[in-house]
Amino acid sequence: MYELKLVGNALLSRRVVQCEIGVSEGKIVKIGRNIGEAEKSVAFKHEIILPGVIDIHAHFREPGAAYKEDWESGSRAAAHGGVTLVFDMPNTMPPTTTLQRVEEKRKLAEEKCKIDFRICGGVRKGNIHELAGMADAVGAYGEIFMCESFGELQIDKAELYEAYQEIAKTGKVAITHAEDAEINTHLKEKFKKRNDPAIHSQARPPFSEAIAVATALQLAKETGVKLHLTHISTAESIKLIRSMKKRADVTCDVTPHHLFLTEENVKELGNFGKVNAPLRSKEDQAALWKGIATGVVDMIASDHAPHTKEEKRKPYWEAPAGVPGIETMLPLMLTAVKRKFITLYQLTKLMCINPAKRMGLYPQKGVLAEGSDADIVVVDLKRKYEIHGKDLYTKCKWTPFEGFQVVGMPVMTVSRGRIVYSKPLQSKIY
Repeated sequence: MYELKLVGNALLSRRVVQCEIGVSEGKIVKIGRNIGEAEKSVAFKHEIILPGVIDIHAHFREPGAAYKEDWESGSRAAAHGGVTLVFDMPNTMPPTTTLQRVEEKRKLAEEKCKIDFRICGGVRKGNIHELAGMADAVGAYGEIFMCESFGELQIDKAELYEAYQEIAKTGKVAITHAEDAEINTHLKEKFKKRNDPAIHSQARPPFSEAIAVATALQLAKETGVKLHLTHISTAESIKLIRSMKKRADVTCDVTPHHLFLTEENVKELGNFGKVNAPLRSKEDQAALWKGIATGVVDMIASDHAPHTKEEKRKPYWEAPAGVPGIETMLPLMLTAVKRKFITLYQLTKLMCINPAKRMGLYPQKGVLAEGSDADIVVVDLKRKYEIHGKDLYTKCKWTPFEGFQVVGMPVMTVSRGRIVYSKPLQSKIY
């Protein structure tokens, strides 16, 4: 007898198939018809069963800033958004730049996190020699900051070269935030008297990202590191990545906020639209969608970076950059499916299959298959609704997508066989 059985339409490979999925001990044990009894069964009518979403870029803020988010609230928000595995970035307080700090964060997460997680190892000046010793404990290295970050996490080009060499030896992925530090510092000084969020994309311009992307790509080619460029935002970066795909081991992601918002939205959002990399032009946004269509863009990641409303209401130069996004990511991308920007199978490649493969977790993760982890999200592709911050599980209770109309809602999330989120359903539970 299975512990859990889901009955309904499931996306298996490229096809939606009517089937039953039997789950026991955290694994998918059987997929088929009339597979037998279960302790608990849920039969869905028109909903679709998908692999759980993998978010390779999120900031759960604990330790050090749990008033913004912690492992419990962040993972509940993730489950609400259909995310079953999260990669947590290292820029907490203290940052996870030593094996001891990685293990301390792991203990926190094990006590509070509702879904699967991976801790990412931070890279800073002075810890390059420690990276190899962290390899077995981390899911990836990074977010590696080529530009200013709080604390000790910014590194220069020479240090990045040394870090890539060491990370290449481990076989892990180097998640890299590509913006040029010198350009950004120069323009920050130039614009320092203008206290206006609308200048954010000028203070951190597209060419700053392009310069850094070109540098990271060349260093990846030289070192053989598995490079992942995160939250790519410009047309020029897409061109550079496309040109190097066959010469370096490189992947990249884009965020929903770069796909659905532009610099024009900052006029209304103010600091609530302040993110790094900044929101860009409609032409840049179109290039990101084209990058998805042509396979240059490999993944969608949330860059979930919650801050309080009070922090965001500070003057522009004092307000922190970042927006929450882990629980709005899937509804927005399901809306893209509805609008025929992408197919449902493309969605699973971008948000499930490709992240699992890149991080060395496939087919344990990222797919509905016998023997895989029972990480599952059930979505209602017909559900129309508006996004509102008050309905979110994140502590910050706001979203740059306030009032957005979406079509497609996660209604149940299963992490390793445990139902971690369920919206009241009309479906039959027995």
